[in-house]
Amino acid sequence: MSTLGQKLRELRHHKGFKLNEVAEGADLSISFISLIERDKASISVENLLKLANFYDVRLYQIFQDIEEEDAHIVQKERLNSASGPHMDTRPTFFSLSSEDNLSFKSFLTFMPPGVQNAEIRLQKGETFIYVKEGELEVHLPNKKPLSIGEGGTAHLTSYKGTVLRNPNNDLPVKLLMIVSATTQVVDLMGDAFHIYELL
Repeated sequence: MSTLGQKLRELRHHKGFKLNEVAEGADLSISFISLIERDKASISVENLLKLANFYDVRLYQIFQDIEEEDAHIVQKERLNSASGPHMDTRPTFFSLSSEDNLSFKSFLTFMPPGVQNAEIRLQKGETFIYVKEGELEVHLPNKKPLSIGEGGTAHLTSYKGTVLRNPNNDLPVKLLMIVSATTQVVDLMGDAFHIYELL
């Protein structure tokens, strides 16, 4: 049976945070969190609530020994019928994961052709991309653009902001994107994209 410290450390790793990020986000010291995770100090309910809120979990979940198993399945027909109101003017994301998933999210993503402002910015996290249809251009900070053709993949680590673009003026791009829980996916203005559920 895991100790509270071990569970908190596992949760932090599961969420993809470093000690300093948790300390800043939960308003606790790095040394205190380190001591708690090594079971070298006790923690008050108030501070435990701060950690639970930061990790976006309920308090009881920290104490659970066994997580419930679950499956979120999206059939081919639903993938093929995906549509959203602004697919021809901006990138559109369809969720392929359940809302409960703690470590990553997956999306079917469409990028329209020939639209200058239709780009995706990735910040602070990891992203795996499979180009299902079309061609994708990846702009890493201070590097030449990379091109990924249909059937190609990319595993990206972003801190300062990686930009994804459709270089084709005539054809859309269809992507499978798997992003870590910490990844921020934003538009040109830094606003999060709306994510649609596949109905």
